[in-house]
Amino acid sequence: MTMSYDLYGAKRLSLLSAKDDVEKALGKVFEERDSSYQGGVYYMWGVSDSENFILKLNVDPFDGDPAEQKYPEHKILLYINATECSSDIEKAMRKNSNFELLRREFF
Repeated sequence: MTMSYDLYGAKRLSLLSAKDDVEKALGKVFEERDSSYQGGVYYMWGVSDSENFILKLNVDPFDGDPAEQKYPEHKILLYINATECSSDIEKAMRKNSNFELLRREFF
């Protein structure tokens, strides 16, 4: 079974409008959470030990620099973790959201 770990980014959305955008595109409801590790308020769908999606600001909580240094122009990040549906997710995101695929890794 091949698992994909994808990273999407958005340049011009607030975190709350990004949440609405992703929920509409994917048909999933994200839960608000708060963690200093994630840089404060973030949104999550799923559980941490299986497929999950994390939506957060592109800010490193320790130094204020972008969390994803290769993509400093993307204000919002969406991590898709341990999915077997990466191509379906990419189609939905491309068609129905303001996010773009930044990285895909397979394990």
